[in-house]
Amino acid sequence: MERWTTRPLAEVCDLNPPKREVRQKLSVDAQVSFVPMEQLGICQKSIQSNGTRSLGEVYGGYTYFAERDVLLAKITPCFENGKLGIATGLENGVGFGSSEFHVLRCGPSLLPEFLFYFLSQQSIRDNGARLMTGAVGHKRVPLEYVQGLNIPVPPLPEQKRIATAA
Repeated sequence: MERWTTRPLAEVCDLNPPKREVRQKLSVDAQVSFVPMEQLGICQKSIQSNGTRSLGEVYGGYTYFAERDVLLAKITPCFENGKLGIATGLENGVGFGSSEFHVLRCGPSLLPEFLFYFLSQQSIRDNGARLMTGAVGHKRVPLEYVQGLNIPVPPLPEQKRIATAA
C-alpha cells in the first residue's frame, strides 16, 4: 500500500490562476459561464452556472476559473457557512464570478472531489475564521491561510474511493 504524504495546498494546487490564460483560448465575444456568490452552495459539491456572459463583459471585474476548479468563498459569513464547490458544465470550459472566491486548481496528484471534502471540514472553516482580516462585515480569509493548509495526499485511487464514499 502506498503511503500518504502531507503537503501544503500551494504545492498541490494552483491558487487563483491568472486570467490571461483564458485570453489565449477565447475571443472577447465568446460566451462564458457566470457564477455569482448566491449560486455557490453550502458544501454543495457541484456548481453549475445558470447564465452566460461575454468574456469581454466579465474579464475586468470578476474572478476567473475553469472546469473542475474548486471555488471557495473567502468573505464572511460565506466562508464560515461553507460556501464551496466544484465548477462543472461551464460554457466553453470557462467561468467568471464573484471577486470573493478563492480558486483552487488541482495539480496531477489531487482530485477536486477529494479537495472539496477536505475543505468542507468544520475545523478548516473555524481556523480560517480566526485569521480573517479586514473591516467588520467585510472580513476575508487570507490567501496565505489557504496556501498553507496541509492536506493529506493519498494515491489517486484512494482519493477517488474516499470522495465516492463521502
